[in-house]
Amino acid sequence: MEQVLYKLPDGWEWSNLTDVCTPSRKTVEPNPEEQYNYIGLENIESHTGKVISDSPTKGSEISSTKVSFKKGMVLYGKLRPYLNKVVVAKIDGIATTEIIPFECSDAISPDFLAYYLRSQYFVDLAMNNCSGARMPRATTKLFTQIAKVPVTSIIEQKRIVKKLDALLTRIDTAIEHLQSKLDLSKQLFDSVLDEFFKLSDCDSVPLTEVVDFIGGSQPPKSQFSDVQKEGYVRLIQIRDYKTDNHIVYVDSASTKKFCTKDDVMIGRYGPPVFQILRGLDGAYNVALMKAVPNEDVLTKDYLFWFLQSPSIQNYVIGISQRAAGQSGVNKKALEKYLIPVPSKAIQNDIVEKVGQLVNKSRNLEAEVTAEITSLNQLKASILDSAFKGEL
Repeated sequence: MEQVLYKLPDGWEWSNLTDVCTPSRKTVEPNPEEQYNYIGLENIESHTGKVISDSPTKGSEISSTKVSFKKGMVLYGKLRPYLNKVVVAKIDGIATTEIIPFECSDAISPDFLAYYLRSQYFVDLAMNNCSGARMPRATTKLFTQIAKVPVTSIIEQKRIVKKLDALLTRIDTAIEHLQSKLDLSKQLFDSVLDEFFKLSDCDSVPLTEVVDFIGGSQPPKSQFSDVQKEGYVRLIQIRDYKTDNHIVYVDSASTKKFCTKDDVMIGRYGPPVFQILRGLDGAYNVALMKAVPNEDVLTKDYLFWFLQSPSIQNYVIGISQRAAGQSGVNKKALEKYLIPVPSKAIQNDIVEKVGQLVNKSRNLEAEVTAEITSLNQLKASILDSAFKGEL
């Protein structure tokens, strides 16, 4: 898709990306005995232009061919451009081939170019010029034939970069503080949740004595339907608890494993392993287990929150086994885990208190998330203004 250009002020002009910088194609086969300053996509923080970790890496830990770069080059992550991973190299090194190193000419400042490549305007352009649906990559054509850069004098570029550094650093710091607030809230929630189930004045029994864990079934894909027909029910998979984008239906006669909205469901495989889920009606597949309590002594709501408490989560995750490349719940180990079984009145009281805690936590998360969204929008607006000559 062609780039839609906007009007620039006097003293600015649109230049082809390849007229102001050159993509480096120099590759390296890492020597197992040497140390390298290696940067993968995982080492670049989204949206900020920060390198998360750049400690030397031994060649034996780096597989396959890599691209080399020099200090001052702009490193652009072409895989999933919406992740917005762009950074100016502070040292010489090597990088994954999913990163394109750009060597800037005298006509453009590396920091100016990096800020432009991180602007929402360019992110949108890159996403409109990708190949691959599941793993979108910015195409070579984007960089060689389509992309243009708003360019002004080097003096003006440096002034803009200095101003952007000051403004965006303050915004990024504010976002980091808000994110820390969210992290602390999650830690406090987990801590309090764990305390609710540390009951010394009641019996604790192995889960298998009061809960049945019933695995799902897997009807053949040939029987799947995108529309609900008479006699068909929704086939529930782990991902369906997060999105309705992949709904499929199966003949209810093809399975005997059903669940309701209030049933306690366990994601058997990961990552993340041992997700505790509920809220859907239908048949459930082999990636899920239904946890069915003996309701004479144990309520579903109490079990739902108990299974989410950090102590049992850490235990189950810690003993998860590998199965077909995925982490899988060790059912036998889970069944041996002790669950405190107080009276139903106490169970209901705990569930009520957890509900109050959840509401407070969700309200705080919504408030903080809204603030972070607002700050990110402010960043986008500032970058947009900068490359229209309005900063």
